[in-house]
Amino acid sequence: MRLEDMKREFPKMPDEMRAMIEKEVAKQTRVTETARFTENAQRRRNRRMAKRTLVASVVAALMLGTTVFAGALYQMHNERVGNYGVHTTVEGSTEQESTVGTVEIPKVTMELGYLPEGMVEVEEQKYSYEDSPYQGGVSLCFYEMDTGVDDFEMLTENVKEMEECQIGGRDAVYLLLNNPMEDEKAFNQRIYVMYADVHYMMEMFVGADVSKEEAFKIAESIRLLPAEEGAESGDVIHGASWSDYALSRTENVESIDEPVTAVTKEEMKNTHKIGESFGLSGYVSDMPTEDEWKVCVQKVEVLDDVDVLDLSLMGEDFKESLQNETDADGKLLPAERQYVKYGDGVDSVTEVVNTENVEQKLVYVTVDYTNTGNEKLTDVLFWGSLMKIQEHGDEMHLYSWKQPEDGAWDAITYAGNAAFREMWYYDVHGGERGNNYISSIQPGETVTVHMAWLVPADELDLLYLNLDTMGGVYEFSESALETGYVDIRQ
Repeated sequence: MRLEDMKREFPKMPDEMRAMIEKEVAKQTRVTETARFTENAQRRRNRRMAKRTLVASVVAALMLGTTVFAGALYQMHNERVGNYGVHTTVEGSTEQESTVGTVEIPKVTMELGYLPEGMVEVEEQKYSYEDSPYQGGVSLCFYEMDTGVDDFEMLTENVKEMEECQIGGRDAVYLLLNNPMEDEKAFNQRIYVMYADVHYMMEMFVGADVSKEEAFKIAESIRLLPAEEGAESGDVIHGASWSDYALSRTENVESIDEPVTAVTKEEMKNTHKIGESFGLSGYVSDMPTEDEWKVCVQKVEVLDDVDVLDLSLMGEDFKESLQNETDADGKLLPAERQYVKYGDGVDSVTEVVNTENVEQKLVYVTVDYTNTGNEKLTDVLFWGSLMKIQEHGDEMHLYSWKQPEDGAWDAITYAGNAAFREMWYYDVHGGERGNNYISSIQPGETVTVHMAWLVPADELDLLYLNLDTMGGVYEFSESALETGYVDIRQ
């Protein structure tokens, strides 16, 4: 996943914390239409604020009852606001002078005593089921609680359930967040555990594929132990400083440029045809020029079944999802089109208000990557994503459905694989994760990659292929416009 897709999700904060959170979310998130249906500016601002307020309010919520921390007494109060908001306040004890203390954070290591059957560690502090690596599961973040906070208040939105609890004898809170699309890989659960003895707070991102009971067992098994002198740096937990985050809350939210959803036809002058070779640059470790690295879309096929796919290259969850979208003869079933109404996070949550079935097709694309230079290239990143673009006079607009006058719905998305605009199938794997990399390519050599998407049949005449690894799929980017999209409209 590419981090530029996450830039609009977070408020201004210290670089160290931003990098850590973006890294965690990038590992957790499989970019789907589900995660992107809130494209308008107000909804993006709401999500940035939700992320900002969630962590802060949970830290308050962790101070359950009366908790001794940083030399001061604090008491937490929770009050429901509307149906889905939680107003959290933390006050210092009236029996003593309010203080803000600074504590020395010890170096600690983590000991994990339990994982559900079939779950494995895929990266440091990232765990997912073996048959669906890097999708769902749990991811851990730690915050260094280096300061006491008094007169704290925060509003947390989109919380459907909140349970104050004890986990392993420690103050904790469990939150169930809204998951309107019922995405099985959405990280719609959070568990926060306070390790007051070592001044750390743990944030656990929990996927919808992990039950609450299993998540609690994992959290209960986690111990933070003082790091022994001379411990390897890789074994030591590196938490983000809470004092830095608290300071960032007083700053103005970073201004975010509005996404570019319309360009002139002149700005799309670099658009390529099927069979046309063009240059790519800057996407491999050796950083070749465009004259040394070429790409060509050789063929685009529109099919009624998925027989052309090599299912041995796909995880069990993908195989299962395809089985749910094909009949007994292997033919594609209709896709479910979902009409979404946004909520404000306090009085209402985002909901699917209507659905309909629409015919869908498999779009199967053959792409050749050629090393036209004189040096061997290694770890070559490739990427393919679909842009849905429609002509409007002298302009080209990202396609969106006309909004109803009665305001019955705000956006449209799809259930199943039709929701994915970024490639969900590719048949070349490399790199340390065995994902979308060409391990090596010799001078003069061509490597062929096949990519696939499921697309509603009534949107086939909108398709452009974006092979730029830096450009997103929900806005026109300078990088992708410079590289040029490939016109694959049917």
